[in-house]
Amino acid sequence: MQTLKRYLNQVFHSINLGRSLRLYFDEEEERLVVQSVIVGVVVWAVVFPLKWLVHSLFHIILHWIETAPTPLVLFIPLLLGAGIVITVARYHAATLYYRNKDGHIHELNDVEGDGLERAISLYYSSEPSFEQALTGQEGLAARWQMPTVSMALRKFLATLATLGSGGSGGLEGSVTLIGEGIAAGLFKPRPLGERAAQHVGLLARIWRWWSASNPDNLQTAQLSGIAAAVSILLGAPFAAAFFATEIMYRHRPVVGKLLYALLSALIAFFLTDIFTEGHPTPFNLETIYVPPSDWRYFSVLILVAFAISIVSRNFRLLREKFDHAFHQSNLNPYVAHLIGMATLGLIALVVHYLTRYLGLTEDGLELVLGTGESVVEWAFAGELTIAVALIALVAKMLATLLTITSGGSAGLLVPTLFFGTMTASVFASLFGYEPMMIIVPAMTASLVSIANVPLAAILFVVEVFGSPYMVPSLLMLVVASIFAHEATIYRTQRETYEARQILPGVSVRRVRVPHLWAGQTLVGLDFRNQFDLTVIGLMEHEGIDGMPFVRLGTAATTPLRGGDTLVVLGADEKLDGLETAVEELQATNNN
Repeated sequence: MQTLKRYLNQVFHSINLGRSLRLYFDEEEERLVVQSVIVGVVVWAVVFPLKWLVHSLFHIILHWIETAPTPLVLFIPLLLGAGIVITVARYHAATLYYRNKDGHIHELNDVEGDGLERAISLYYSSEPSFEQALTGQEGLAARWQMPTVSMALRKFLATLATLGSGGSGGLEGSVTLIGEGIAAGLFKPRPLGERAAQHVGLLARIWRWWSASNPDNLQTAQLSGIAAAVSILLGAPFAAAFFATEIMYRHRPVVGKLLYALLSALIAFFLTDIFTEGHPTPFNLETIYVPPSDWRYFSVLILVAFAISIVSRNFRLLREKFDHAFHQSNLNPYVAHLIGMATLGLIALVVHYLTRYLGLTEDGLELVLGTGESVVEWAFAGELTIAVALIALVAKMLATLLTITSGGSAGLLVPTLFFGTMTASVFASLFGYEPMMIIVPAMTASLVSIANVPLAAILFVVEVFGSPYMVPSLLMLVVASIFAHEATIYRTQRETYEARQILPGVSVRRVRVPHLWAGQTLVGLDFRNQFDLTVIGLMEHEGIDGMPFVRLGTAATTPLRGGDTLVVLGADEKLDGLETAVEELQATNNN
């Protein structure tokens, strides 16, 4: 009887607690919580099998290559994988767009290459903007016009074919796009659902409750999907949530969406933990060493951070060259895939024969092919010599760029950790430290200098390796940030508000009115004939009420004021000429 009483008391307490919580959470927040949980579960159900299949297939193929009469057979799975990716990428293909550091738009196949850039593009596709209005795509409709679940499934197959066959790269780039596609697909209006909602009252209420009513709700789901996908790979839900948020909101930290992203990441983490023996981190470590706290150790960390910054700069320069070779030279996509995988195979063979000839290692192929996580584990165990680490660093860098820029489906996050690990291994051997003591902070430096995700980098280190590594990692984070100067491998993060293309070669730019134009009008300046451009708006930094004011369709007789901003539409070369003229006027005024 007493047991029953206690049970009933607990039930009533839970009911009262639930009622109390409703006082703090409105209906919108409750809906977002439920949606984040469902997104985490569904994304896990897709990404976790992909992770397992990629690693299993790669080890099967690697074992087959190593037991074959000649390592030349490695070209068979690589070229077969390239053929599968070509087929998948051309089936119901969609075109996405990214802006490079010069502000120019380039077309991307939705399945090929680093999926994170595609995910960023899709994430912002639903945000209302003037450019979307001009092209007839606004709000949620802009995202629904692009594939969702079908894109995620095609990315699944392309990634399995690329990395499972021996392509070089990480999984995170692919799973972020898969997570975004699955999350968006859960909310995409479907004709069947809409018809059912029209006939059945309960379904209609559920449909309205579930639907993403605005871009902000959709972005919450997209961010949750990305965070859940990364959490499955890293085994670090806090780092995954911050990674997703930092990638999408480089200069606009958003706390509200972060909470829901963290919830999805935690759900995916717990599900992964259930089906994974031990802690579900990407690296299996037997011992965690506590780092020292003396000045010699910190001095070495500064040297390593500087070295990683140099590596990151060279990596970005190489990527630009590889991009130019495969994309800007109008190379046939089929030929690009085949050339990329064939060249990757040649690099793997060179490393294989070179390391065996020098007596360095019998596992040269694994230094180049696959995700590289096993090589990172060798580094933690102190099994890499300086020569092997340097060979792996250069070879993996080339192999990863070949895989991704030629169109293979892979990511750059794990390779980023790989580069930091190889650099740290060299310094650990030179200065006689336990490799982990240098490698762990070096991972932070590589994530910051290459991917530019400082908060996620620190959280990843603390979650996976423990709080003793926080201070060393913070030191390397600061040093690497100074030398890397907030550069990033993800070009869509470099988008500025000053130059936006609405079509290839045609942009909308904001140009500050020089003080020498103050009091004049567009007619008096003969603006249209002088610059061959169209003014479509005027941003007054102080309107009639003293607040900023935007005028669309500015009259040509409106007097201009110094400090206001013209919104100008036209060809890129004409806009460049206008900006040059304005800069010269400003310089004249300053002199």
